[in-house]
Amino acid sequence: MKQQFAIVFAGVALWLAPLMATAQQTPVITSAQQALIDFTMGTNGDVERGRELFKDGRKTICARCHTTDGSSGKAGPDLFAIGDKFSKHELIRAVLEPSAEIAIGYDTTIIEDNSGESTQSVIKEVTGDWIELMGGDGKRVRIATKDIKSQRTSPLSLMPQGLEAGLTREEFANLIAYLGNLQQPPGGLARHGMPEQILPATKGVTIEPFFRDNIHLTHPTWFGELPGETNTYIVLEHSGKSWIIEKGLSDDTQTNFVDLSSVVRVGGGCGFLGMAFHPKFLENRKYYLQYQIQENDQVVTILAERKFSADFEGDSGEPSRILLKIPGSTQDHHGGCIAFGPDGYLYFGMGDTGPQRDPQGHGQNLSALTGKMLRIDVDHQQGDLPYAIPASNPFIGHTNARPEIWAYGFREPWRYSFDSLTHDLWVGDVGQDRIEEVDIVRGGENYGWNVYEGFDRFSDQYRRSGEQYIAPVFAYPHHTGVSITGGYVYRGHRAPAMQGWYICADFEVRHIWALTQTNRILEKIVEIGRAPTRVSSISQDASGELYLVGYDAGKIYHLGLESVDTTPLKSRIIAATSEAGSVEWRYILTAPTNSWFQSGFDDGTWTTAPGGFGTRGTPGAVVRTDWHTDDIWLRRSFDFPAGIAPDKSKKYVLRLNHDEDVEVYLNGVEAARLPQWTAGYVEVPLTAQAVAALNSAHNVLAVHCHQNTGGQYIDVGLIELATAPDERDGNENVKSNGTRD
Repeated sequence: MKQQFAIVFAGVALWLAPLMATAQQTPVITSAQQALIDFTMGTNGDVERGRELFKDGRKTICARCHTTDGSSGKAGPDLFAIGDKFSKHELIRAVLEPSAEIAIGYDTTIIEDNSGESTQSVIKEVTGDWIELMGGDGKRVRIATKDIKSQRTSPLSLMPQGLEAGLTREEFANLIAYLGNLQQPPGGLARHGMPEQILPATKGVTIEPFFRDNIHLTHPTWFGELPGETNTYIVLEHSGKSWIIEKGLSDDTQTNFVDLSSVVRVGGGCGFLGMAFHPKFLENRKYYLQYQIQENDQVVTILAERKFSADFEGDSGEPSRILLKIPGSTQDHHGGCIAFGPDGYLYFGMGDTGPQRDPQGHGQNLSALTGKMLRIDVDHQQGDLPYAIPASNPFIGHTNARPEIWAYGFREPWRYSFDSLTHDLWVGDVGQDRIEEVDIVRGGENYGWNVYEGFDRFSDQYRRSGEQYIAPVFAYPHHTGVSITGGYVYRGHRAPAMQGWYICADFEVRHIWALTQTNRILEKIVEIGRAPTRVSSISQDASGELYLVGYDAGKIYHLGLESVDTTPLKSRIIAATSEAGSVEWRYILTAPTNSWFQSGFDDGTWTTAPGGFGTRGTPGAVVRTDWHTDDIWLRRSFDFPAGIAPDKSKKYVLRLNHDEDVEVYLNGVEAARLPQWTAGYVEVPLTAQAVAALNSAHNVLAVHCHQNTGGQYIDVGLIELATAPDERDGNENVKSNGTRD
């Protein structure tokens, strides 16, 4: 949803936050392409030769569309640190399937002017008077708005199919190796008090499906409890559909709520994104929706007021009352939240609406509603407005400033909430190329975009002398995550130890974090888990308990924070999984003899191939070797790192992703036997017997995975965890002063 970043590789687009993407087609991988994938996944490639190939305009024309230094001056996004964000497999598929999913901000826009001439390029700048586009040749074309006859988005990338045809398989592998080597240098945020590494908690959160399996959702974006009810909930879907779900003692029921799929504009940063109940909902039955529509070739964000029926069984069917219609420059960054504050006013977070990098400076322009946090009074009307302006709004009476603005300098405020105790407004603001951030927002303040991205200077184009730019409470680089999903400060009763911890997540990499602060300065942060699917939202019920909205899985999950021990753990990889790179296993698809899991078993006749094994498209999988049969048996050997020996005082966990039933042995001792599936990598503690079986050298992991139905996948590694000597170890750095000036 979020991280609006893609590879447009000589026009190729790889969407890496699909909530904000429009899937265009399902390409068919040819046998030749599959062979190329298998070869590239099985070799390391030559980075320097890949660099030369990238710049060689006769071979790839990659450098024609992309920079790699952070300047982003060409049609495609800058590829700075692309290797931090995307796996080798994702890079390969981006090149082979250029139009499979077009990234937000890098769609091909087709404009026909009044003379009948057509232009197909990527939008770079938009004003009320003209649109400026750039093609793969790097040339900008400006078209006056008055001369535009029609404008639409193409389902095809600028890049033609078949870039790989002009390369040998070795050259292709070298090119992918170079892209994977483009990584962000460490240490940039340490001077601002941000940790170099966010350590895992000693004990993490439990994540359990909240509804029974008969509830079916497609790309949910928002979840909330119906006020006045204890077991009735509303779920919005990206497409414009929504549901009432009642949770019963023996069954859950799902009924249609409001269906706006015929009017909601889906794709880019658009869809059915937010809902809020009026503070006096039980008296007036009013609720509010945020979504986008297409109107006269322009994307428009809508804030609509609707009413429940008198019996509270569903929507009244009465027409919406439209409170706000905010036109966007492109389909990008239309915000993703509405919420009532403790003051009774409605807060509406609007993104800059693009194009990428906010070239018109919407975030800093107080005469525009885009790139802002707005605050309005929905209970009264003022002049011609269908709402009123609260008297305490900070920009009332300011020249060239919209009075609806509460705060400014935002790129894409994706999920925000009020602390029910302190009333602090916490906002997750999605970054551009390098940094994600979390802010505590107060009226009248400037949060920096696009002068700043996180703590880093981004552009001086709209910088004003003497302006104070408020620094984030928490910021992280894109090798940690790529798309923040804002959350809640926990104020529930089930987990007293977690009172006051802010819980948030990253949409794409699915990390779940807990942090504390004082005076908007980060104190502690720890990773408390990893969601089984991408997280489009975090929700809170009336009792203060928290939930994850699982976008891809179509599930709502309850977060069991009572299990969390926030003491950080240091980790050391003993035997790597296949997530970050190729790890060789021996495997067989027909049942071996009964001693197959013993250390001394002879697996010399088994096939050697890189893990993980499975079918492509299985949630959370990094497939490097296809596996389609019902069963697979795997073996690999590993040694402890040089100078390190097994230590029974340390905690050892298997890191694995399995779909479906799996049994794991370590040196002939059963280490885990797990049913069903995980839909992502999880960590499972070793038994005491398995820890006792560890050796400094010549350890053997043996795995059997059985497939029942649907997707399938298996990958296993081993990690050593140790409690940090100081629970803030890894988080202590120079503190920020809270401003960026």
